[in-house]
Amino acid sequence: MTETTPKIRDFPPAPRDFDPLTASRTDLLRHGLPQRPAEPGAAALWDERARRYRGFEHIRPELVPAERTAEVVAAGLQLSTVESCGYELLFAAAPITIASGRWTVPNLAYNPAPSGLSNLFHTFFGLGFLDVHVEMSVDAGQNVTSSLSTHVGAVANFPVRPGDTISATLCLQTDTAGTAAYFLANETTGQATNFSVPTGFPPAHRINAGVSRGNHFNGPPEPLARFGLVYFDDLNAFATSGQPRLLDGTPTSMTELNGTVLAQPERLTDFTFKAVHA
Repeated sequence: MTETTPKIRDFPPAPRDFDPLTASRTDLLRHGLPQRPAEPGAAALWDERARRYRGFEHIRPELVPAERTAEVVAAGLQLSTVESCGYELLFAAAPITIASGRWTVPNLAYNPAPSGLSNLFHTFFGLGFLDVHVEMSVDAGQNVTSSLSTHVGAVANFPVRPGDTISATLCLQTDTAGTAAYFLANETTGQATNFSVPTGFPPAHRINAGVSRGNHFNGPPEPLARFGLVYFDDLNAFATSGQPRLLDGTPTSMTELNGTVLAQPERLTDFTFKAVHA
């Protein structure tokens, strides 16, 4: 059987003066933007996002396959305490259709690796098998690279750098096609992009967010790059019934096999936490 690439649908970028609060249904559809939801909580999120990103530069995404399989754990799977630090929630009561949040991109400092290879590092944010992550590396010369990726590949024309604040809203319908929509923004550079794709994924019952370290060639985890703090905030989710909260879920600290804690999550509010390098 030949594997097929999901048919990604992108949209003409909205102009800088585009106002979704006053736009017609036709204009919203043309730019791949959803109608204002009827449910009060989701409607409030729509209003807030519409106002915040109203003047952003909207970019048509250039999606390319990732060079290697990302060493992150999608929200459809349980977090690994050896590789990950963050929060995860299993919401069995109903499918989760929207997950939204933002986080900071850290600077990195090299942690010597026996292999001599670069440290790999990720921030991740996931809904079911959908995920957005900033894939990073730092070498012995303290040279840091970073790029934004999703489950369908890297967004090549959407640069991110240490110090940036990234925002993501992920939507997954409960239809048979598993239709997903990604709405991404770099709040530091004032850029936004969005696209949709039929995934075939089942309805989502898990959400998560956090940081992870990489491994090379599917071997044991590499040393964790020193990263200081990563803040995750404005964390919201909506299900077909109810409003799950990620921080009601399970916190996971990243540990070595000998039990040494490398990084741990600290809850700040009902909608905010930070990942701390131990």
